Amino acid sequence: MFRCIIYYLRLIAILVFILLVSLLLKVIFNCDLFGVSFLIMCILFILTNIFTLLTRKDVYKKLISYNLISIALTFYLGIIVYKFYSDVSVSNFNLINYDYFRINFIIIDLVILGIILNTLFLSFWDIKKDF
Repeated sequence: MFRCIIYYLRLIAILVFILLVSLLLKVIFNCDLFGVSFLIMCILFILTNIFTLLTRKDVYKKLISYNLISIALTFYLGIIVYKFYSDVSVSNFNLINYDYFRINFIIIDLVILGIILNTLFLSFWDIKKDF
């Protein structure tokens, strides 16, 4: 029961992730190469999650740690979006320090890369024993 709740929370978190990325599009495009790589990794992350839904393997539902990483990633991006919208008004948008976003985009890129590699590993792994 707990595993199913965490799994469905991950699915909701992915939808929130898409919303948060769309809220940061102005910043993403202003961060040049870091922003483009972040956007590409976000697209790959979304495609990876669509892949996990379409394969309907139980391994993605049963591994709590796999689901918690996606939830934590959405929470982390939510903190970045909150900081952006709480510190910046429309009038001083040009005064933003983009180094903060570049560093966080690199961190999120690495986490997404780890999630994608983990997903590929889990797609070839079949759980034989019951959790």
